[in-house]
Amino acid sequence: MLEYEFLRANNTDDAVQKLDNHNKVKVIAGGTDILVEMHKEDIDNDELDYLLDISNVNEFEFIRENEKNVEIGPLISHSELANNRLINKYYSVLAQAALTIGSTQIRNRGTIAGNIVNASPAADLLSPLIALNAKVLLKSINGERELSIPEFITGPYSTDLKENELLTKIIIPKSNDKYYSIFKKVKRRKAVDIARLNMAIVTKINNNKFEDIRIVPGSATPSPQAFSEIENLLEGKNINQLDYDYYKEKIAEEMVAITGERWSTPYKKPAIGSLLKKSLTGIVKEVGNNA
Repeated sequence: MLEYEFLRANNTDDAVQKLDNHNKVKVIAGGTDILVEMHKEDIDNDELDYLLDISNVNEFEFIRENEKNVEIGPLISHSELANNRLINKYYSVLAQAALTIGSTQIRNRGTIAGNIVNASPAADLLSPLIALNAKVLLKSINGERELSIPEFITGPYSTDLKENELLTKIIIPKSNDKYYSIFKKVKRRKAVDIARLNMAIVTKINNNKFEDIRIVPGSATPSPQAFSEIENLLEGKNINQLDYDYYKEKIAEEMVAITGERWSTPYKKPAIGSLLKKSLTGIVKEVGNNA
């Protein structure tokens, strides 16, 4: 039987001090991941002696901008991301992704930091955050360090977060250039299912050509990552002269080159190609609407 002591943090310094003073601590905020793991007995006392509640730390609830970045606090819920003015102004792809997560109840409870730290291959926020070049700020009593999302995510359900560290901020750079973006998702059914595949694309369009295109599928590889080969193939291509069948084949080949042949490959190869086509046609349509 799982036995643990419940701790509550009053502020940021209190949280990191408690993490430093205790061993085998799990942090809880929205609880949409860890409570499920505890209920299923996926966590035992080899991993958990203390549960640290940060849900009442008001310092962690913010979305603010400065000259270079938009900063997001770790307690911001998926619903707040989907509806926030700054997120929709600068990073609509992140708002789109947040809106697809689970049910209304899960979106209201689940937090952006929880989605990142859980590091699920199917985490819907990781794909757009990677495509947006986001970083996380980690804090301990020893100081702070900043990592890009690919540096932070070290594998499926694995991160570079140290035992005495807390994720205290997500930082997304702003750009003076006009970028188009889109998020698409494939799942088994509507409402509460996790993604079988998702995809975030962020790109500039210059003279009807892709420029600085970033393509990040989720649940296609052990951890979400940019697909550099398909990005290179599309870079500089005219959006009105795309051979979609060719690019569908190429992104499937890149996925298999990363993962090898797996039991899900026969499904995912055509699915990721179709997802790419839907995403690209969505961006082309938006460009046309803004012409």
